[in-house]
Amino acid sequence: MSTQSTAGGLGGLGGLGGLGGLGGLGGVGGLGGLGGLGGLGLVGGLASLSLANSGPVAEALISTRDGIVGPWAPPAAIPGQLNLEDPINLELWEPWVRASVFDFELVSHLGFRRAGVNMILQHLLPAGPSYRRLAVISRPRAARFWQYLVFMNNYADLRGDRATEIMTQMNGTLAFLSSIPFLNPSRTPYTFELLGAALRLANFAEMRFKQALASRRPNEYSPQVQPMILTPSHSTYPSGHATEAFTSAYVLWRLLRASGRPPYADASWLMQLMRLASRIAINRTVAGVHFPVDSAAGCFLGIQLGRYLWRLGAGLPNYPAYRFIGTAYPWGLPPPDDGDFYWEVIFRRLHPPSPAVPYIANAGVHPLTPSPMLRWLWQRARHEWLL
Repeated sequence: MSTQSTAGGLGGLGGLGGLGGLGGLGGVGGLGGLGGLGGLGLVGGLASLSLANSGPVAEALISTRDGIVGPWAPPAAIPGQLNLEDPINLELWEPWVRASVFDFELVSHLGFRRAGVNMILQHLLPAGPSYRRLAVISRPRAARFWQYLVFMNNYADLRGDRATEIMTQMNGTLAFLSSIPFLNPSRTPYTFELLGAALRLANFAEMRFKQALASRRPNEYSPQVQPMILTPSHSTYPSGHATEAFTSAYVLWRLLRASGRPPYADASWLMQLMRLASRIAINRTVAGVHFPVDSAAGCFLGIQLGRYLWRLGAGLPNYPAYRFIGTAYPWGLPPPDDGDFYWEVIFRRLHPPSPAVPYIANAGVHPLTPSPMLRWLWQRARHEWLL
């Protein structure tokens, strides 16, 4: 998987376009103008850099060197070596290189295994080494998915109202996140890199769960679902859009709070970001490609992944693990136990003290492995919100 598209920018972030809603990572492609130095034209005379690595420029550079280099003279001084394994060196690399480093830092500390009906995402502790649970998910029974079909019919009435949103969100959701806090690639480039890392982490994890949990799509249960978009050819459960939306929204909320600026301490920032993630998730049910329980499991996984990345970046010593029990997801009772998706219930349960719900259980508190690279990224992104 190449990560060097768009001449060293983050264009598509290594061909992830269209994978689980990560098309260009919703506007991170080229980091909003950095791909191929495309945004530097006419700025301080840097327009010609947009042609770097082209044939004409290479020919011109060859003839220029021939005209000015003169006789070879060994340099008088040797530059000092950069420090080994120093996060400060990240400043020197291109965004796509940093993206590869961050992805390795995250994925190399994760494991996955099956324990009966439970699929377990795990964090690797070097001591031992040993794994500790991060998120555990089991799926509902087929008969329960069948019962949830009633929601597919009900939500279909919203297709005319939501069609533009649904189609736009197929190519990523960062444009929607950018409408809440002041996100702009020129103003907050490291925040975009952090959100890119969050989205890629979500994609890796959700796809592994989808493979393991192998759940049929709504239109495999009924010919009357008739989705308004092409049904993705991977497991319906958990929802990838829900996972990615809640992961990125959670990381962004924690980053805003970490700035310490008074406005971001207000609960309205959390509320708006979570409502946005919820709307993105529900839109997939409106479109006809996901059951509400898919969104619930994706919300659970997204919050867990977002918290995991936040705690790694903030240098915190541990993280809480939880289980999502698909067979215990409710049905047929008054809301919020009617089988629909309610993000508030899941969020509160994952942030004790909170009321118990039958489908989410504690799975312990476990130590974290420090990551100087992710700490560096978190600090750079946080600094952008201090101004």
